[in-house]
Amino acid sequence: MLTLLDGFVDEPACLGVPPYISPYARYIAGAIKDAGEEYEYMTIEEWRKGRRIKGDVLVILAGAIVPGRYLRGMPISFKEFREICENFKGIKILVGAAAKYGFGGGGGKDLIDGSKFVDYTAMEDGDAFVYDFLNGSIQHRKRSIEEWKRWSILGAEVAKQHPDYPLPLIAEIETYRGCVRWFTGGCSFCVEPLFGEPIMRDEKDIINEVKELRKNGVVNFRLGAQSCFFSYKAKGLGKSEVPQPNPDAIKRLLEGIVKLNPKVLHIDNVNPAVVAEWEEESRKISELIIKYCTPGNTAAFGMESADEKVIKENNLNSTPEQVMNAVRIINEVGKERGKNGMPYFLPGINIIYGLKGECKETYAKNYRFLKRVLEKGYLLRRINIRQVANLKGWKMKISKELFKKFKRKINEEINKPMLEKLLPKETVLKEVYLEINIGNKTFGRQIGSYPILVCLPYKTEVNKFTDVKVLDHSYRSITALEYPIDVNAATFDMLKNIPFIGEKRAAKIIRNRPFNKKKDLLKLFEKDVREEIAKWTT
Repeated sequence: MLTLLDGFVDEPACLGVPPYISPYARYIAGAIKDAGEEYEYMTIEEWRKGRRIKGDVLVILAGAIVPGRYLRGMPISFKEFREICENFKGIKILVGAAAKYGFGGGGGKDLIDGSKFVDYTAMEDGDAFVYDFLNGSIQHRKRSIEEWKRWSILGAEVAKQHPDYPLPLIAEIETYRGCVRWFTGGCSFCVEPLFGEPIMRDEKDIINEVKELRKNGVVNFRLGAQSCFFSYKAKGLGKSEVPQPNPDAIKRLLEGIVKLNPKVLHIDNVNPAVVAEWEEESRKISELIIKYCTPGNTAAFGMESADEKVIKENNLNSTPEQVMNAVRIINEVGKERGKNGMPYFLPGINIIYGLKGECKETYAKNYRFLKRVLEKGYLLRRINIRQVANLKGWKMKISKELFKKFKRKINEEINKPMLEKLLPKETVLKEVYLEINIGNKTFGRQIGSYPILVCLPYKTEVNKFTDVKVLDHSYRSITALEYPIDVNAATFDMLKNIPFIGEKRAAKIIRNRPFNKKKDLLKLFEKDVREEIAKWTT
């Protein structure tokens, strides 16, 4: 008996932290099944809650290269990994980025080698290693195209064992591996170019994987495990760092997936230089995304820096001018609001610190660029600022004081006003999934790529969907109330948070309910209060 322990992955081109399930976990499950063995799948969160690891072989999937902030489900820590290994008496196999590069403790920190705590570390594809191991050989290799097809189908069933199944689970889908800039080495910090020439999956293979996942009850998908979605099957690979996008291939892919009736379909990474240099094709792809995908979609731009010196020394993929142009193009096509309350398709921007050539002026240039985006009236879904993980042997120290000051300045002067433009007060967001109670508050998100964190300022039932109306804004989240509020059923804490209500008026409502008609409720209060109550209640 074999146990597959999902320690969650968070990589530049792949996310497997709840509510996501990574393709790697599914491929490994498929490889085990293909080898004729039985397995049990469990997540690190289940282990934290006391679930016991069974069997005589343990495969640990781990690799948080770019760890972020999570609402639920933290990737496995090195301390937890070591404890699990020391207590498991059978054969231990470590797979994922943690096997090849080590365990990360966050940007700017050295990676920790975990190989001495396991019997084997898979230095290439974990699924291929496990398959060979179960067939009596030890090899470090990449899966073949045929294995990729086979294991993605055979492993789809593992999604049913994930704690978030069926909702809010999202299946991360891989469209290709590698980076179109591999022949120049790509960005100095990134591992994607190390895979060599990109290997593009056929549209039919991707669609068949989604079809199998749909058969197994999965309804939400993100085409996220690629370095640039707009470069899928692009023309001129190996000849240009910005190959010509292929709208026809992307149309075939999206059309095929949509015919399977997904509830949510989003994408992830996009190279802004490709968008800027191929505006006509990029507009066509953006229009396809709006037509076939669900609103709230994000093109995560790997800008990394607006400092020309840093761009040159780290071989980054785009200039500030290209990024601004790409921001404009995506905004012009996608900023209209969709039926779930979010704009259809917006850019996001990634900024990294700890790169070669950085100086104090780098912070000023990055700030000025983001300020210009705001002043031009463009919308960004989110700005992700982090420290680089040291994967290629070099290390740059950053000023913690400058880094913290910059993040605070961006939060106060960019993020909050941007969020106020993105979701003005009283905007209604549909189908927010309430996930967790923290203290006397409830937190939730819409299902999708980079969803807005929603805080309800009261404790209520979780693991359910609800519509909400925006009450206020923080730097990266909103405060909202369930909408519309049923005054005959609402709690005191819900009622008192309605604008102009407060504790005394909330108590008055409770004393006088039930109300047969809304006008009976409204006549209890003066005009300005009546108008506010009417906006929020049934």
